[in-house]
Amino acid sequence: MLGINRKFINGLKPTGFFPILSLKSASYRLDICSSVHKNSEIILPKSRAEIYLNNETFTPRMAGAFARSAQLMRESFAILKKDKEMLWFPALSSFFTIILFFSFIFPMAFAPGSFEKNQGLVAGLLFLYYLFSYFIVIFFNTGLITCAHIRLHGGDPTVKDGITNAFKHIGKIFAWAVVASTVGVILHHIAEKSRGIGRLFAGLLGIAWSLLTFFVVPVLIFEKLSVVESIKKSGAVFKKTWGENVLGQFTFGAFFLFLTLLGLLPFFFAFISQTMPPLSIILIIILYWVLLGILSSTLNGIFVTALYLYATTGKVPAGYSKEIVETAFVPGKR
Repeated sequence: MLGINRKFINGLKPTGFFPILSLKSASYRLDICSSVHKNSEIILPKSRAEIYLNNETFTPRMAGAFARSAQLMRESFAILKKDKEMLWFPALSSFFTIILFFSFIFPMAFAPGSFEKNQGLVAGLLFLYYLFSYFIVIFFNTGLITCAHIRLHGGDPTVKDGITNAFKHIGKIFAWAVVASTVGVILHHIAEKSRGIGRLFAGLLGIAWSLLTFFVVPVLIFEKLSVVESIKKSGAVFKKTWGENVLGQFTFGAFFLFLTLLGLLPFFFAFISQTMPPLSIILIIILYWVLLGILSSTLNGIFVTALYLYATTGKVPAGYSKEIVETAFVPGKR
């Protein structure tokens, strides 16, 4: 394995190990200066400033936004409890992505020299890996979002419903996988060839692309639009929901990051005691992390579907609190 092309190995990072579109960076503008009621009384104690209206203390709106996002996460989990079979989609996505990963690694392990000498072959294999990886993720993401869509309309979906709809749109899924993998390879190439500001620029481009295409899958399968039109519509939907979208992703990410870090506790105690955890404990921790990834991916799919439905129809999806959703978003118009 020592002779395997390192750039190719770096390019084989499983982009779809769990079908999550992670938002790596976002900026917010906190507008605390909202209009004040004429009967408001402003009291300025020595230690802090408090605004009172009808004897109720105002909290910053950002705190309220985080509270709403946490509530949306809990309601997404309640929806998942009604249809636990939705967990199968990220699980199957992970399984087939792992098989794909090793199917590209093994040939290189047995014939490393041929790959070192032929950079064109390496580039071609890298593109194929990206293409098949994106296809697997998008295919099972389509199944997950289909089932979430059925549940949010009051139905009772099955895994078969999701798989059937994914096969029904397999042409669009492949076309979107081609576009996504092409962009992925280009961004990877820019990052590999750049340093400093160039690499930062490539990273920002990747973030912008992720935000622009955040809703491509639901748009692609629920609306009769081409891939290019779906990208444009996805960007428009994202603009309507960007605040709660980013906060929701941050809340989900922070919660699951905390749970992930809990898995490191056995290693921490082992380090303190200068011992190694038993193999059984290590395997349990790995399984714990895998299950967390599957759970996180499923909840994210439900959340994205709910955002899409409310942004495009103005109707509160079944299973979500009307007051929470209506205060979180401004409904869009078709």
